[in-house]
Amino acid sequence: MAWKRLKGAVDNGFYLESTWHVGRTPLPKDEALQPLNVKVPSEDLYFVQEVLKPALGVSYNAEAVREVLVQLRTCFRLPQYVVDVLEAEMKSKKLNILGYVQELLLRRYEALRDGSATDGGRDGRREAGRDRRPR
Repeated sequence: MAWKRLKGAVDNGFYLESTWHVGRTPLPKDEALQPLNVKVPSEDLYFVQEVLKPALGVSYNAEAVREVLVQLRTCFRLPQYVVDVLEAEMKSKKLNILGYVQELLLRRYEALRDGSATDGGRDGRREAGRDRRPR
């Protein structure tokens, strides 16, 4: 399951560390919260309860889901000048935020697979044949 792989990245604090020091797009002032009732498959509920809540440091499922929605709506709270450039690219590629993130993740995977990317200061080299998939 894909969420199990994500759990490790989220548990290691990558999400929080990677966005903590970046200038953020301000959120709207607090306003009355509107109800949103959504039924989800048990696997998704488990993901919210066991992966998102602990990773985001929240106590309630609703808080975790709200945070995901806010992140998507604000383009991950990046500074507005960054958002403007990214939104222009999304528009030119005719992608919504989910399609755009999917494309970025695929590009990152390909860079890692090809050994042309660096990861956290490492040089991107790997042991011969390890984690290598045929193209």
